[in-house]
Amino acid sequence: MAQTTRDLPVRSDRWRPTDPVLEAVIKRCAADAEAGASRDGVREYMAGAMVLVVLAVVLLMTGRSATFAILIPAALFVAAALYMISKAQPVPVERARALAPIGGPGRLPAGYLVHPGAWSAGMAEHVAYVPESQLRAAADMCAAFPGSVDDLLHFTGTIAAQLPHPKHHLTPADVEHRTRDMVRVGLPVLKDFNEKYPPAPAEFSDKKGKKKKK
Repeated sequence: MAQTTRDLPVRSDRWRPTDPVLEAVIKRCAADAEAGASRDGVREYMAGAMVLVVLAVVLLMTGRSATFAILIPAALFVAAALYMISKAQPVPVERARALAPIGGPGRLPAGYLVHPGAWSAGMAEHVAYVPESQLRAAADMCAAFPGSVDDLLHFTGTIAAQLPHPKHHLTPADVEHRTRDMVRVGLPVLKDFNEKYPPAPAEFSDKKGKKKKK
């Protein structure tokens, strides 16, 4: 059974990642997805036009007048175009697949779980079946997590599996309590990992004009 997408998770500190390059890529992927939907039907029109051009050539070769050879295909094209317009239905934008060219939403850095641009470009659909407590815990830990969104979801899922299994439908208070438990377990692990293996600083070297000293 399909599950409706939920709202973008918002951290208590309102943090979200800022990477102009990656954000530009996300915007481009979303724009390409919308453009792909708006181009629906163009190929059919082009194919129909080619068929009618061939028909016009055949009519000319059979001795028909040029006027006849042009008017008949033109009339057929107009009739076919009007029919396609009358039967055409709006094509929904496949936002769930907008980020497929870069590996999908799950391959984005973990922080983009709480990024509005990524959320509207398929992240919401990607996490639609993640339990609410795990999603909230992932949002609370995404700033410290060194891997991808999918890695983060696997991490929170592993922690959730170690907690007592709920015996009844979780109330909002239960979800909050379970979220805090996962964060309480996960954040110290991430802090320890980041201290032992800090991310390598970006290095910018200008190789031009530099010579090795002998």
